[in-house]
Amino acid sequence: MPDLILKRMKNQLFILMFLISIAGFAQTATNFTCNDCSGNTHDLYTELNAGKVIVLCWVMPCSACVGGSLTTYNVVQSYASSHPNTVYMYLCDDYANTPCSSVNSWANANGLTNAVRFSNASINMNDYGSTGMPKVVVVGGENHTVFYNADNVISAGDLQNAINAALSVTGISEAVSNVSSMVVFPDPAPASASLNISLLKTSESVVELFNSEGKLVECIFKGILNGGETRVNLSLEKIPAGMYFIRFTDGKSERVINFIRGKQEGLSH
Repeated sequence: MPDLILKRMKNQLFILMFLISIAGFAQTATNFTCNDCSGNTHDLYTELNAGKVIVLCWVMPCSACVGGSLTTYNVVQSYASSHPNTVYMYLCDDYANTPCSSVNSWANANGLTNAVRFSNASINMNDYGSTGMPKVVVVGGENHTVFYNADNVISAGDLQNAINAALSVTGISEAVSNVSSMVVFPDPAPASASLNISLLKTSESVVELFNSEGKLVECIFKGILNGGETRVNLSLEKIPAGMYFIRFTDGKSERVINFIRGKQEGLSH
């Protein structure tokens, strides 16, 4: 229990430091009122005031947009159990010159099934500075604050940190997770490493490995994990160097962490 309390204190400290770090460039989201591709009306400020965190993702759509969009989608989906009906991805056509039918087809073909789709000029990415494919912005809180603003390359870790910071100002408490700690050791990881998980109770568990584009690399474990400390061996010989993230779920709660796969010895690239 002391470890759990210490972890919560560290999380609170991290969120505080994150909020301080964005103070220098914090921006206010631009409001919009428009219909999505299903005909449902959305008013951004009303939704933020109600405690929602909105992740805006602009695409052309194009093949170059797929990687960053999938990363965004998977990070947003990782909050579905812990924060139901709270974190949403709004998939927006960049200049609203693509019909909804084409946006829907592109989203479905690339696995973005639960993203809310828009093709409406009221949602203008130029309101957030430079443009990119994709462009991703995280907004939340009653002050309608921008917590993340990135073009082209989307960092799963930074995006998750931004969503957590946005959630911290909504007044909505984080759901109790079965995971009290989860870490990859060592990090950066060589060809073999270990995933150390501490669970509050025994549960049917799934542990999956995703790459930085949000694509599933493999299912690391599926079965029953006992409460307490558990070590899961990671065999990483066949995956290239780069950033990856691991998702744990027991059907009621989820946890996502990131780690770096170090450069492989004997390779020149």
